[in-house]
Parts: sequence; structure tokens; C-alpha cells
Amino acid sequence: MPDMKTMRDKLQGLHVLVVDDEEAVLDGSLQFMKKFFNKVDTAIDGEEALRMFKEYGHYNVVFTDIKMPKSTGWELIQAIRSIDNDVYIAAMTGSPELGTDELIALCDSYLRKPVNIENMTHILEKLSDRQNI
Repeated sequence: MPDMKTMRDKLQGLHVLVVDDEEAVLDGSLQFMKKFFNKVDTAIDGEEALRMFKEYGHYNVVFTDIKMPKSTGWELIQAIRSIDNDVYIAAMTGSPELGTDELIALCDSYLRKPVNIENMTHILEKLSDRQNI
């Protein structure tokens, strides 16, 4: 397992979008993500996230909740994949329903909430390896 400084050195240049309808989750995620990434944006729902994705250009990584108002995480993931298939997508949910295998296959990682530091570190390791930075 690489140390945290090595992971930060590899990941800091990536642009990340975190999407969740719970502000407390967004705030906590933002604080954690800023330890590894220099550019982290947040969105309160899938509709806002898709608008940001289209307007602000390329995101390397999207962490999204699944169950949200206006536009679900699954709808967001499908829309993002139709625009850019190379984005690393981690879906997060506290809901017992998983979704279909087809939808889960659109994600690079799938996490159950509450997401802990160990799970996030594992995702960061996968991302670091995948990005070949």
C-alpha cells in the first residue's frame, strides 16, 4: 500500500466532482478529497452535477450518491458515460437496493454508505494505479 503522500503526489492534478444530496456528506467528502486532490467541486444533485460536467469541462473522477432528487445517480452516470467514457466513476449508496448489473457495470467502483477511510483509501489506490500518473 502506497503511503498517503505518494498517493497525493500522484492524484493532486486530477479534477474531482463529488455529488450528494446531503450537505453534511458533501462537506465531509470535500474535506477528505482536498487532502489528495487540488481541484474538487461539489454538486447537490445529479441535475446540477450534469450541468457542471457539461459547462466546466473535463472531470477525471466523479463520486456520486445514487438516490438523489431531480436526477438519480444512475441517470447521472449514464449521461456522463455518453459524454466521456474515461471518467473514473465511484457510485455510493446507503440504500439496500443495488441497481441492475448493467448499471453497476457502468461504475469503476461501487460503495455502500457510510463510506469509511479504509474504503476511500482503497478507491484512491485503484484510481492512482488506473491513471498511471
